[in-house]
Amino acid sequence: MNDGNEQSDRLLRLKAAAARLGVSVRTVYRLVAEGQLPLVHVRSCSCLKEADLIAYIERQQGKEKS
Repeated sequence: MNDGNEQSDRLLRLKAAAARLGVSVRTVYRLVAEGQLPLVHVRSCSCLKEADLIAYIERQQGKEKS
């Protein structure tokens, strides 16, 4: 069922999230530790919701404009 939330339901591994942000995986871990990105655990895999990553990017872009 596609209710328009397909993008927000998608999970990204930390390596993919780091590539999307243009930073290292270590930086992603630091953002998680700082509470800026919430982590989702699926079995032994740590992931980020794509919607959370997009929201983080938008917050950072808002800071640049201020």
